[in-house]
Amino acid sequence: MRQKNEKLKVYEFLYNRLPFSDDESEEYKAMQRMDLLEEHFDLYLRKINTSNMELFWHCEIIVGTDHELINVLIATEYCYYLFILHDYAGEHFINPFNILIDSSYEAVYDLNRTSKVYEKFKETLIDDGNFQRPIIIKHVVMNETFKLAKRPSDQFLSLKNLPYYLRAIEHSAVIRKKQPRPGLPN
Repeated sequence: MRQKNEKLKVYEFLYNRLPFSDDESEEYKAMQRMDLLEEHFDLYLRKINTSNMELFWHCEIIVGTDHELINVLIATEYCYYLFILHDYAGEHFINPFNILIDSSYEAVYDLNRTSKVYEKFKETLIDDGNFQRPIIIKHVVMNETFKLAKRPSDQFLSLKNLPYYLRAIEHSAVIRKKQPRPGLPN
């Protein structure tokens, strides 16, 4: 079950009690927006069996000088899944420099940051032994009006394909019990 971000709880408590600077007000609104996106994502998670998964919410890491937010991290026996939630609306495309551009040709998100997040988690998520679980990062757009024009990208999940993707994670997370070979003692 998802827990609300602790920093957001503090902001909500202080909001009408203390004056906020413009930066604090902007951060508070962004955190509220993220909380709504996470709440929406959680509705999809509730439809699958998560008993063989570990769920972590609000993973914030520093990559260089930038703060990166991983909204949901799902760890299974075989893989790490990192989900970055967005609320983009309308038609977008990815330019040759791997930057997401909206319909008014404004840069929205630098997808090159994904590889930096991957490298940071690859350093951090060290498994015991020789096997390192794969790390898969997906950008989930929690708005039905979002459309990726021109070339598609496997980095993005839409609300349309999110349930299928989560169902696939659920099926892959099932711990397979080893069946003894016939004729061998248990």
